[in-house]
Amino acid sequence: MSTATALKRQALDYETIKDWHLLRAHDITSTESAALFGLSPYVTPFELWHRKKTAQVVEAEPNERVKWGARLQDSIAAGIAEDQKWTVKRRSQYERLPELRLGASFDFTIMGGKEGDGLLEVKNVDSLVLRDEWIIEDDEIEAPPHIEMQVQHQLLVSGLSYAYIGALVGGNRAVLIKREPAPTVIQSIVTRADDFWKSIAKGVAPKPDFSKDSAFIAKLYQNVRPGSVINVAEDQEVADLVASYKRLKGAIAADDAACDEVKAKLLIKIGDAEKAIGKDFSISAGTVKAGHVEYDRAAYRMFRVNSKKTK
Repeated sequence: MSTATALKRQALDYETIKDWHLLRAHDITSTESAALFGLSPYVTPFELWHRKKTAQVVEAEPNERVKWGARLQDSIAAGIAEDQKWTVKRRSQYERLPELRLGASFDFTIMGGKEGDGLLEVKNVDSLVLRDEWIIEDDEIEAPPHIEMQVQHQLLVSGLSYAYIGALVGGNRAVLIKREPAPTVIQSIVTRADDFWKSIAKGVAPKPDFSKDSAFIAKLYQNVRPGSVINVAEDQEVADLVASYKRLKGAIAADDAACDEVKAKLLIKIGDAEKAIGKDFSISAGTVKAGHVEYDRAAYRMFRVNSKKTK
């Protein structure tokens, strides 16, 4: 699908954060776009696919950096606008391209600049993060790939001709990076998004990266069919994985990350079965109900590998 095609744009109001999450669940948003290229530090292609397949609403608990970034957004924007002699306004609607199922939320609109309206994407950046994750060469500066991708996605959805990434570094230094639509990048986003939605329609998920997806896989396979038992005695891959899991768990210094990877692979193999029986082992993976243990504990899936006793 060519980006030259006239695209229908929607701007949607919402009243609550829950409403906003519901709108986002049906699109690939600007903060998720980098995952289409495996460049997102927040979500993998495998997790994104499963989220969108079920229109899952994800409400991540914000960490301190995210919370303070949100609190400081207005002050940072106001300071940049004062320095640049701009008029900026909150861009508070959720906007989308329904034909492409691409959407975006924005920080601010630069009102009536020399080139017309533009976007201002505000970032609060630690000086060490700038040094380690941003690209700085002489007087040129480039944001990390997921942020650059986010801004190109926003330019596509908004239809505006320019955007600025406005970063407050270390609390006392403003950095401005101007960006215009990059046709090659935008066309790549459109193509990847089209392939993504087609893969969901066909039910063909990307392969998981078990080093990154193990926690999500554990959540994905959290529910079981009570009383269900499957026979995996002839599945050598399961037997090999069980042997690896037992070896890792039995090590003096257990490698938790490696154990989680193997567990994720086994959960994919056994699916929603409560128990799996092998030649010399069994796997118990029932659901532990929610309860109160000095705090309200959510339900979770128990996972235990048992060796069969020899007579």
